[in-house]
Amino acid sequence: MTIREAALFYGLSTSTIHNWLSTMPNIDKLLEQNNAGFKRYTGIHKATFYEILEAMQQHETQKTKPGRPSVLSLEAQILLALTYWREYRTLYHISMDFGIHESSASRVIRKVEYVLINSGKFELPKKLPSRVDDDINWSVVIVDATETFIERPKKTKETTIAARRNNTP
Repeated sequence: MTIREAALFYGLSTSTIHNWLSTMPNIDKLLEQNNAGFKRYTGIHKATFYEILEAMQQHETQKTKPGRPSVLSLEAQILLALTYWREYRTLYHISMDFGIHESSASRVIRKVEYVLINSGKFELPKKLPSRVDDDINWSVVIVDATETFIERPKKTKETTIAARRNNTP
């Protein structure tokens, strides 16, 4: 699809589409990298990326009511989810890189997770191996870096100190 066709399809100006494309990560350049460079950027092997892409394509063909097409290609959607999982950046920053809204980035990540879980090809082990094995390196640190809401104390009359107004001019 050309920039002009995309502008007509999405109802945007060609300059908006061009600006959007220039902010998005260059997926073609990333896919041209060798396996080591690709894994360094995404955290997975190229073969795994193509398996995920195949699962996404299969999911897209099985849709009965496709709805509005996504602005991002399937490769970009996968890359967005991988960026979120690997770098733990906020959805705001990732959405700015991909030229979409924060809520759209969240929907894309949930969609990729849903497709991967339902494909049956991608699973984490249910149980850790027993500690009896000597060949396993157990010096791993797991950090939970999820975003959480911080509860702030409510302001009340008892906690607020009233300023004296005698000395104010």
